[in-house]
Amino acid sequence: MLSPEDFLSNAEEAYLFSVDIAWDQHRRYPELSRGTCLRCRSFLYTLLTAEGDFFGKACELADSAPNRRTMNSLLPELRILMTERFKHPVVSSDYAPGNSFRYTQTSGNLCYLHIRNAKIPESFLDDPVYVVKGLNAIMNQAESFHSCTVLYTATWLNAHNAFLHFFPKEWKENLRNTLDGEIGPTMGWQGQFINKRGLLNRATADYYLKNGVLLYQRLESHCSFTNMREHLKKIKPDMCILK
Repeated sequence: MLSPEDFLSNAEEAYLFSVDIAWDQHRRYPELSRGTCLRCRSFLYTLLTAEGDFFGKACELADSAPNRRTMNSLLPELRILMTERFKHPVVSSDYAPGNSFRYTQTSGNLCYLHIRNAKIPESFLDDPVYVVKGLNAIMNQAESFHSCTVLYTATWLNAHNAFLHFFPKEWKENLRNTLDGEIGPTMGWQGQFINKRGLLNRATADYYLKNGVLLYQRLESHCSFTNMREHLKKIKPDMCILK
């Protein structure tokens, strides 16, 4: 578990990273205001989902600020908010305790897979037994309760070999870019900015600032439950997973 100091330090670093993104993205896309970039193309929404008032204030200030340093004036308020969040963490009720996967039925027989890392400070991808068990459980539930037969998701993880290791040939053949843009304010794009400890991932953050695009694109794919189950049977606990 993070210490209060580490938690606050990371929150401040993530906020400053978001502000840097807003200024950089506005420079690259001058037709987008800095507030729009902070709202839709930065890490701020992911960081501050539960603090809507602060989020709105930061976006408004970004549009009126005479310079980048003006945004630092919100740091004291951010520390207060994050101190309270550390004492009273935001707990998602969408996922069962200890589960990294959940699903929603979208259209017809489609099972939309949602993903998080529930094994902090380790990565769920480093535990093949856990992943295989979790994916099989999702398919069993979706099939039993909603007659789903096809697994689908759209995520940056689809551009990561360690994730693709768990999916069959059909999944890899169906990989494609999503239609809803190069970046958005959800974990489907921005989960790559969080490392396995739950802290800001400086490698992917710095890549985004340097290049103006994400290191890992958000890709979508799908495959049949049948092919997925057959592939998961081949996954061995001691298999080497490409990083």
